[in-house]
Amino acid sequence: DSGVIDVSHGLAQLTRLISFQMDFGCCDGVSDVGVSHVMEAIRSLQNLSRLHLWLNGCSKVTDVGGRRIGDVVRTGTSIIDVEVNVEGTSISEGGVANLRSVKDTRQFQKFEIEG
Repeated sequence: DSGVIDVSHGLAQLTRLISFQMDFGCCDGVSDVGVSHVMEAIRSLQNLSRLHLWLNGCSKVTDVGGRRIGDVVRTGTSIIDVEVNVEGTSISEGGVANLRSVKDTRQFQKFEIEG
């Protein structure tokens, strides 16, 4: 988590960023804490329109991290292109369904939740 937290501090400074893609792929050290820090940084990016996160294989990411992603995507009014891969995480079927339900809250150009 410490490396991801460091990234999140730098990310919050990129106020003009319009696209963010991060592949955590199989990082056993990433948990809900790291995901929460990244999502909090993303929340501050008012111009962000594209968010792609690959959490596949991050077994320590649970429904808590999934809710943080969903909360930020739901309220990030400039985000219109979303792709999140949660295969191999500890996000439950209900958590994945909760993430997918974000699509019903507003209009997206692309919205994919894999897992």
